[in-house]
Amino acid sequence: MSFIVESNSLERHKFRKMINKKNIIRAVVLLLAALLLTGYLYEEYQAKLYLDQVSGNQIMVNQVNYNYEIHGSGDYIVIVDGPSGESLLHKNKLMEKFDGNARLFFYDRPGYGGTEGEYKTPREIAEDLHFMFRRFGWKMEFILVGEEYGSLVMQEYLNLYPDEVLGALFINPVGEMAGSEEITRYKDIRTASFFSKEILGLVGLPRLMQNTGVLDFFDEISTGSKEEKKFHANLRLTKSMMSIMKAELGYMESAEELPVEKNLLGENPLHLITSNRNMNRFNQEVYLDYSSDVETLIVQDSVYDVMLERPQDIVSSLNGLIDKITRLSYRKN
Repeated sequence: MSFIVESNSLERHKFRKMINKKNIIRAVVLLLAALLLTGYLYEEYQAKLYLDQVSGNQIMVNQVNYNYEIHGSGDYIVIVDGPSGESLLHKNKLMEKFDGNARLFFYDRPGYGGTEGEYKTPREIAEDLHFMFRRFGWKMEFILVGEEYGSLVMQEYLNLYPDEVLGALFINPVGEMAGSEEITRYKDIRTASFFSKEILGLVGLPRLMQNTGVLDFFDEISTGSKEEKKFHANLRLTKSMMSIMKAELGYMESAEELPVEKNLLGENPLHLITSNRNMNRFNQEVYLDYSSDVETLIVQDSVYDVMLERPQDIVSSLNGLIDKITRLSYRKN
């Protein structure tokens, strides 16, 4: 019996020796390291999962490998350029709704989707698009559709090549206010949470909270289905997406005003989609000076991303624009 008692005493002594402050700290550090590594691997896997969802074709233009896609058929070609942070979801929602007399041309700006290359300014992208269309052998006549940052690209295209533009649809355009204090406030609101998302995103914490329903970082966006919301949120939480968004919004903040040239479109029609709030703060009414044939559609102030949340409004306005262009071509011929 004495041997057993001494043996238990020895074991208790060894256990107490193992459970000391240094070993507890070591165990906690190892546990935290394991959790951080697991979070990092989760973030990398999830980010790749959503970033790899790309469809379309590739063409190299001025050292950028552009990804593009053409949808539909018809007499006209519509160039579509979305807002900062656009994704495959924006394109899909517009393609689902549109069945008009036109082909929709979508492309990814550098940093988005399947386009590989360095950041380019709206003017540089407009020049690349012009070169791209010539390589396609297309008849150089287009209808332009641009929202927010995409409106800068489309406005640059219009200013550079007005004879190639049959009509335009601007959605929340910002060129007139580029470099202003209002744009700075807009950019600060859009990027306010980026720092914490990027830091915590190293270990996948924001993505985990978003996907488990603990916190919705994008509650201002109404996309329809839960799956669409999940796709949008997970894509927006990737480091590369936040990086290109900061670059584009930073350009809007630092760029010079992109003025409207009166009557540049002549009688070719122009439509404007905006909200009362954005109409006032971004001086958007001046875009109606581009043409003698204009039309404005006002959406609710709560609509944050028109292409994503109200694609039916864009399609309705675009079909009306195409009808006007068709009637105008009959009169000219």
